[in-house]
Amino acid sequence: VLLSLPRDQDAGALAAHFATRLRTETGPDHTVVAAAEPRAAWDDVPTGLREAQHVADAVADSSAVLDLPPVVRLKDVHLRGLVRLLRDDPHVQSFAERELDGLLRETDEDLLSVLRTYLATGRNKSRTAQLHHVSRPALYRRLESIQVRLGVDLDDFEQAASVHIALLAHDAQQQ
Repeated sequence: VLLSLPRDQDAGALAAHFATRLRTETGPDHTVVAAAEPRAAWDDVPTGLREAQHVADAVADSSAVLDLPPVVRLKDVHLRGLVRLLRDDPHVQSFAERELDGLLRETDEDLLSVLRTYLATGRNKSRTAQLHHVSRPALYRRLESIQVRLGVDLDDFEQAASVHIALLAHDAQQQ
């Protein structure tokens, strides 16, 4: 949707109102409203549309897990946005494959999904168990299996961050 507004209109408030109405009608779990910063010249519109598309692409696969604002902007995508931009770089692809090799070899989508949720929720085990409809002991077993297959300690911040970046890159490459 491209909105054309007079300069005295609050574009942010109107976009938030639009997002709220859209989510009310379509359901909150799978609707992402991405927006670029307002543009004053017609020549800047294509750049704004590309920016909004980049934002939507960066968060679309994880919108049900992340706590997103009603209207997602470039400043909201952080690392996810950077990885999305770099996804076609062969070095990034190699890194993702190397870090996730233990899970990708066996293509265990359940464990990848658990890992994705666990990292997207900031390693919150209670929230991850809730979102996957499993008990905490069952989640602990899955996390242990993930750690063994990847040869990492997800309680170590640097190792978890590395796996998280690799997973973001892997997911971006799949889109």
